[in-house]
Amino acid sequence: IMLLDKIYPFSRNIQFRMLFQLLACGAIAILITSVVISLYFIYLVGFSTFTEELLVFSTLWLVTSIFFNLIYFSIFFLNEQNETELSKEVALRKNLEFQLQTFKNEVNPDLLYSSLEDVISLMHEDVDKADEYINCLSTVYRYTLDNKQDELATLKSEIIATENLLELLNITYNGNIQFSFEAEEEDLNKELIPGTLPTLMEYLVRTTIVSNVQPLKVQGYLDGDNYVVLQSQLNEKLKPVRNPLKEIKAIQKAYSFYTDEPVVRVKAYHEQLLKVPLLSLEVEELIE
Repeated sequence: IMLLDKIYPFSRNIQFRMLFQLLACGAIAILITSVVISLYFIYLVGFSTFTEELLVFSTLWLVTSIFFNLIYFSIFFLNEQNETELSKEVALRKNLEFQLQTFKNEVNPDLLYSSLEDVISLMHEDVDKADEYINCLSTVYRYTLDNKQDELATLKSEIIATENLLELLNITYNGNIQFSFEAEEEDLNKELIPGTLPTLMEYLVRTTIVSNVQPLKVQGYLDGDNYVVLQSQLNEKLKPVRNPLKEIKAIQKAYSFYTDEPVVRVKAYHEQLLKVPLLSLEVEELIE
């Protein structure tokens, strides 16, 4: 079999290789059996007629050879299947890692352009206020850069990042976006993927009518030990938004790297709930 692997591997033609291996092994088994049985009966026993015995032993070893090859083929194909599945898992993991890194590095171009327009407007009205706005803008993007290499971020840091983002957005929306988060002090150390809450807030602002008459009020809280929830009134824009679930899909792809728990979006009774699973990294200690 090892010689066949070198001369005619499975990669060339599986069906022909299997047939050739069965015939070759069968022929070799019959040949060796015939030689051994002939030598035994002629030189040791002294019989010259042993056709029936030769036929029985040849058949027995031929069946054994076929059975052995079938086991070999089963192991070979099982190994091939395992390698294929492993390759798929590796490819999937690399894709999820790419999606995760893309999510953490993503910069919202619409927010950036809008912020630059606001800076230009403020510079003509109030230089000091424009300076504060620029500092806030740098804080928002510094959070993205600082957490680019981090696996997870605490809930507390995500809340602060969301509040910094709202300082920018409220310049555009005249302070009509309100955000509050209720959580116990010990729960603030629970973890999310960096940028989760700011991205969800961008989604809500992008898809919701925000005005003096209808301000956007977002309340955050924990649903047990498993989920972070953002709750807001359901007041979607009349004009369809381009790619409305862009942020939700990006978050779902990023979280699929860590957990099978889904990112949940619920609409009910004029309210909208966005639920994201909490995460934790388990550190394995090496036992000496």
